[in-house]
Amino acid sequence: MRRRPEVSVIAALAVAGTATLWMTASSTPSAEPQAKAAGSVPMAQPAPTDSAPAAAPAVSPEVRDLLISAAKTQSAANLQYFAYADGGMSHRPNLAFVWETVGEVEHQDHWTREVTMAGLYSGTDNAANLRTAIAQAKQSAKKYADWAARFPGNSTAAAELRAAAERQTGNAHLLTQALSAHQNPAQIPSGPPVAKVAIKASKSPHYSGSLYNVLTGDMDSALETAAWNWAQYDAVARTAVNTGHAKLAALFGALAAQERNETWPGLSNAAGYVNSDAMNLKTSIASEQAAIDMYTRYADQAEKAGDMATATFFREVRGDETGHRDSFRAATTELLKPTGQK
Repeated sequence: MRRRPEVSVIAALAVAGTATLWMTASSTPSAEPQAKAAGSVPMAQPAPTDSAPAAAPAVSPEVRDLLISAAKTQSAANLQYFAYADGGMSHRPNLAFVWETVGEVEHQDHWTREVTMAGLYSGTDNAANLRTAIAQAKQSAKKYADWAARFPGNSTAAAELRAAAERQTGNAHLLTQALSAHQNPAQIPSGPPVAKVAIKASKSPHYSGSLYNVLTGDMDSALETAAWNWAQYDAVARTAVNTGHAKLAALFGALAAQERNETWPGLSNAAGYVNSDAMNLKTSIASEQAAIDMYTRYADQAEKAGDMATATFFREVRGDETGHRDSFRAATTELLKPTGQK
């Protein structure tokens, strides 16, 4: 049986019927994407009803954008690699272990440190986190709707994108209700039901060119957006738990489960994103090389901006990504054997 991460306390609090949400530390689809500018990402702002707002990030706006951009690639990589582990066209537990292990590092270590250094979410201020989540849900709904319009109206991809837009619109409404009532647990809404979607492997992608990039691309895509939303909800759910807001944590946990177990797999299946183990390994190697190149650029940019601490951090992560790339290269010769062959 494949190793699975431990189930989180957040998942246990989520509304009955939602899919399992995996444990992450305290704190990407297509290739581990080269990062995009993150200027549109809202930042948590202190709420007057909470006594301990998030501390301002100790980095410049330029470096903060680099950190958020890098973090987006890491949440995307986590769901990418777990999908490869779950949805490969043959059952290879050892190969699945490699993908899952790398995916955990990308999120639990790299993503966590990047959003923390950027000061993106508060560890104490639930109202600030709700405002950030509301803004992100509204942005995501618009992006999904715009992307849906680019596909034939009766296509599976258009249907999945429209459904994702509707979910994000509903999420923004639930989060707005929660913001109005977050000091009164009885009025916090319950999370939506989550229909777990199984990852399906395809012999080849279902789209090509710009349409495939809309779904899986490395600059701004549907899969990256779903992964970013999942990581956000997971992080702010932890703050709610740590500050004694169990029902709010349950709401965030349900939204995280929705992104990870319904929205992302549905979009992946529509794209034909998960393929054979050999194809998935080839993409994984390209993903890690893209990450190596990205962290090289970002380290140089942070150093030029006078932030040696962040430059050193980026180079440390680049070292991890180099190891991940080399592990995937080794897996192509060491682990891609017919099932049962020694």
